Amino acid sequence: MALPSLPSRREAETITTALGWATLALAAVELAAPGALARSVGLERNHQFLKGLGVREVGTRAGLFGWRRARPLMIWARVAGDAMDLAALAPALSRSNPRRRVAFAAFAAVAGVTLLDVLCARALTRDRR
Repeated sequence: MALPSLPSRREAETITTALGWATLALAAVELAAPGALARSVGLERNHQFLKGLGVREVGTRAGLFGWRRARPLMIWARVAGDAMDLAALAPALSRSNPRRRVAFAAFAAVAGVTLLDVLCARALTRDRR
């Protein structure tokens, strides 16, 4: 199965802006209610790390919105952050987790966002060369 084609620069800019706004909402939840967010996917222990993920989200968002020249770098930072999010969700995929379906849905959503971030980062990096 081949990867989807790269978006144009304009499409990549639009996608990254939309994702930036959407993930600011997630960052707010990570910062304000990390325990509730963790419990919603079945992660009962050590949920304070979600605050760190929220701070990271805010930082990459600031880079996306603030510095046009740094946008490709910020999107690659988002990809790294997406990998952190997937790693954080991985323990919730356990068969013993009663919230496993919710965790799988969250994991799939993050994986989809990761794919979009990779495509946009590649498109914007390509255009800078």
